[in-house]
Amino acid sequence: MTDLFIGVVSHEGSRFALNQGENGLAFTLQRALSASGVSSEVSVNTRNDWTPALLNITPGVALASARASLAFEQTWQRYLDEETPSPFFTRARKYWEFRARRWALGLKSKKKAFGVSSVTAVQRLANIELSHVNLWQQGVASEARWVLILEDDGGCTDIDDLAAGLVGLLSSTDFVGEGGVGRRYANVSASFESHQLGVNHLLSSTPLEWAGSVDRSIQASSRPITNTVCAILYNTELLALILGKFADMAFSPVIPIDFKLNAALIALFRQGQLGDGDCLQVQPAPIVQMSMHEMG
Repeated sequence: MTDLFIGVVSHEGSRFALNQGENGLAFTLQRALSASGVSSEVSVNTRNDWTPALLNITPGVALASARASLAFEQTWQRYLDEETPSPFFTRARKYWEFRARRWALGLKSKKKAFGVSSVTAVQRLANIELSHVNLWQQGVASEARWVLILEDDGGCTDIDDLAAGLVGLLSSTDFVGEGGVGRRYANVSASFESHQLGVNHLLSSTPLEWAGSVDRSIQASSRPITNTVCAILYNTELLALILGKFADMAFSPVIPIDFKLNAALIALFRQGQLGDGDCLQVQPAPIVQMSMHEMG
């Protein structure tokens, strides 16, 4: 049985096409893991599976998708505030910011240019979601216990550190569990700092140590969170649950995959299938989202 399934979300014409090939992050990591005795399988998905038959994305659908995305941001903020509510003035400011953005969206939607650009943007979101789901399904079917999904803009300056850190996690009783379920997933990429995400109050230290050469801490969250979906290490059983939630959700309105995954995680949390300590975050993260940050 393969220890780890590695999936890469990409597309034809990507400016990060290097990560589709043998010299990209996934295959380079696979070789480094193999040297440490960890077997892995790599799958790169460059397909665009959206078709009009699946969803006819009209300007109206695009507007509904934009509104749904804004609404979920508010849902997510309420979820993060449940344990330790933000100060009243912070919540009031965010509320009025949300109202202003919704008003601005309404004005923008009346312009002729909105239709073409927004339809194209929603098509892209649909393709990204379908690519993630396809790789999740492949990961579950692989029967590997762990699945690492990378977006093609994920970069790493120290592959040996990344490989050693992952080997350490995959061999840790605390992480994989002893005779049962251990941790459920780990965020291993840096898109935003924790304070930018507003999750510092949810994070606490763990006994887990990063086994790579770089000084990193492994923190646990008291409830499920993500730091975008650039690089997440999933327990396969959790992925099966996530796929079940996605199957229950409507495909339209189309919201960013980050948001939709978070919606699934919230649902699993509400049902008691995810809880305190199931989500880990590596800081500083070994993988950087190159579309948002300079490598270095």
